Amino acid sequence: MNIIRSLVKKFYTLLYFNFTIFSFGISQEIPEEFIEYDTYYFSLDHGLNWDTNTSFGPIRFQSTLKSDTTEANGLNIKTQFGLHSLNDAIALYGYGHFTYKKHFYGYLYPRIVNDIDAFPRYSGIPMDISRGGFNSGETDLSGIGFQNDWITMQIGRGRESWGAGNDIQLALSNNSPPYDYGMLGLDFGKLKVKYFHGFLESTSSQINRYMTARGIEWTNQKSMVVGLSETVIYSGENRPLDIGYLNPMATHLEIELNDRLNIVGANNANAVWQASIDWVAASKLRLSGNFLFDEFVIDKVEKDAGKEHGFAYSLRLSYCLNNNLNLFLTNIKVGTPTFRHGQGTNNFVIRNKPLGWVYGSDGQEISFGANYYNQRNLFIKVKSGLRELGEESIINRPYDAYADYLKGPFPSGNMEEIVFLYSGLRWWWKPNIQLLGDFDWQSDGELELKVGVNTYLSKNVGL
Repeated sequence: MNIIRSLVKKFYTLLYFNFTIFSFGISQEIPEEFIEYDTYYFSLDHGLNWDTNTSFGPIRFQSTLKSDTTEANGLNIKTQFGLHSLNDAIALYGYGHFTYKKHFYGYLYPRIVNDIDAFPRYSGIPMDISRGGFNSGETDLSGIGFQNDWITMQIGRGRESWGAGNDIQLALSNNSPPYDYGMLGLDFGKLKVKYFHGFLESTSSQINRYMTARGIEWTNQKSMVVGLSETVIYSGENRPLDIGYLNPMATHLEIELNDRLNIVGANNANAVWQASIDWVAASKLRLSGNFLFDEFVIDKVEKDAGKEHGFAYSLRLSYCLNNNLNLFLTNIKVGTPTFRHGQGTNNFVIRNKPLGWVYGSDGQEISFGANYYNQRNLFIKVKSGLRELGEESIINRPYDAYADYLKGPFPSGNMEEIVFLYSGLRWWWKPNIQLLGDFDWQSDGELELKVGVNTYLSKNVGL
């Protein structure tokens, strides 16, 4: 009898996960505030949905309409308008998307706020005046695209998050401010390739900053994903989009060393290379890792001069105790000069914030914690650990060049050593009312407690 109950429970768990993730016939990124975001990442730790797992994030609603042909081939519009409060801060947001003839889609996710520092990933500019108490607005996600079983083409605004594992991305993460870009992805089953090219920002000195990336990935669609990628930041005074980087099959070194850029020389772009692996080693054990190089020190002259590699790595081990609870252990290390460049406008930052690991560079962190999900409407996360940060992290002086590439103490300079404890709660009290709670304590004296509500109205229309 116990065996039967266990099998029934696992069946309903699998049914719920697949219904939650795949009941949407759309293909754009999932905002972190949506329950599907937490549900999906929790499912991966439990060995589910690995036929859609990829190191080329962020996660996306999948194009798998299970409705009748008439609905799939028509125009389907889903809208959502909501209010998100955290302590005294308020955000009004709208979320809308449409699908047409199953493969065409468009989406929009704008927010207006009264406190630009209160909400995650928000980077809108505050105005001198406010209207209705709100002083800033920004489109977090937007775009149009086409997706079928083997190709995705999209142009819009958002962010890429490349790397294996949950919350251990290095160069590109879902925590960065959004940017505008075009993307092409090809899916051949066990082999996937992806390319994007976008505009980051212009500085006050008329320096235009761009980003491009390309990668290839193999998966057995059951338990393993292996990926290789290259990401490039390039910039220049009044520099236009560089056609040399438009070729998805090109590489940074070949283009730069052969003077095929629209600014000749080797000091106008910065590339990093990453290898990623995500592996369900057993039914309850998941191992994820990312290994990144920013600068290779190969020549004897450079070695004799005391130069070091620019590198980073992140590791995560997750173990499932049962269907509701998993434990995890993470280790992240990013070298002192990593993500900086000889020309600071080629650093891996946007709007003064890192594009990847939220603490930038010149640091390391080890943490452990647990994720709990009741299979219905409640997520709880607890995390604690030790973080060490040096003076050269790009969160300090984000647009300055690196000091040097010489070996030295790590982390550099006056190191900050911080013990931290975090707990977060997401409870969908009603289908359209989410209660939020965050406790964040750090040994350097910071203590932050946030409570809030996310409530919305939705409307679906089929034509």
